[in-house]
Amino acid sequence: MPIEKQINYYESLLSKHGEGDYRALDWKSPESQQMRYHVFEHLFSLSGRSRNFSILDVGCGFGDFFGYLKKRGYRINYTGYDISPKIITAAKRKFPEAKFEVKNILTEIRPERFDFVFCSGAFNIRFLDHDEHMEKVKEMLLRMFEISKIGVGANFLSSAAVYYIKEEEVNSGIYYYFKPEDLIQYTRSFCTRFMLRHDYHPGDFTTFLLK
Repeated sequence: MPIEKQINYYESLLSKHGEGDYRALDWKSPESQQMRYHVFEHLFSLSGRSRNFSILDVGCGFGDFFGYLKKRGYRINYTGYDISPKIITAAKRKFPEAKFEVKNILTEIRPERFDFVFCSGAFNIRFLDHDEHMEKVKEMLLRMFEISKIGVGANFLSSAAVYYIKEEEVNSGIYYYFKPEDLIQYTRSFCTRFMLRHDYHPGDFTTFLLK
């Protein structure tokens, strides 16, 4: 099953690199992680909210987005979901003041709703064939939008990345490179207020969906 493959993939990285190490989540550097969190902040200003709101972090990993927001002084009610029990255990140890749960938003019958729903990096590694992966991402985006009260933020590896990274990485079949126009075409089917940012990194882009 793809879910089992996904769990095994990340838990093997966790075993190899240890808790709290960015490589255990297949990030290239802590700086690339922080850069994407900084872009996510733009959604707060777009919505006019700066404090006292709830956040769901889908595929939360070790809860580093919570740590980033905490350092930035945000007053938030944060919840992190991940499908890996071992990673959630590590997140709870790292940030005991935050809320973490082993959950899959697609299988929740009555999912909890949050002001903002984010997903950083989780869509970029595929465990299905090319077309099936895209359909799963679309399903996730729609559910994220449904359970958000204000807006959604998600980032993706861009198809433009193939010009900036090693050929063997592109050809590995592990990473999925999205065409921004494909995602915009899909999200327009259920969201009329949206933004795409492709200005902060040549190989990455972020979409914002607003209620």
